[in-house]
Amino acid sequence: MPQWNPDFETGHPTIDTEHQEFLHQLEMLKVAIDAGAGREKVVDLIVVLQRYVLGHFAREEAHMLRVGCPSHGANCAAHREFSHKFDRWLELLTYSGTPVSLLLEVHRESLAWITHHIQKVDCGLRACPAHGSVPVSPRADEVRKS
Repeated sequence: MPQWNPDFETGHPTIDTEHQEFLHQLEMLKVAIDAGAGREKVVDLIVVLQRYVLGHFAREEAHMLRVGCPSHGANCAAHREFSHKFDRWLELLTYSGTPVSLLLEVHRESLAWITHHIQKVDCGLRACPAHGSVPVSPRADEVRKS
């Protein structure tokens, strides 16, 4: 698991804390997989992770829109793509059981996606002058407006 470092910092404490929580939840998933946790436990962790991620995406997208971040459109598109991938994984887990190879794929691809996404898209927030002074809304109902 990558350690949090300055390369991941967007410059906004709330968003950075949420990114750290995403990494923490991925670490908990990997621990459960490695420990041979039962199907119910692992699927529950993945569902919790998906809910967390969707809430984070909504808050982050609304924030980027409010501060006029030029990365907003790319961010929304990347979030949609990752959300669809997560939906497919959950569908596979529902219909094919929980093969360890699929669980490891969920973990590996989620980890690769989030680390790349933070550094290449979310850190675009650093270039937005108003970014640090505008709070991230806790309201998840501020939906994507791309």
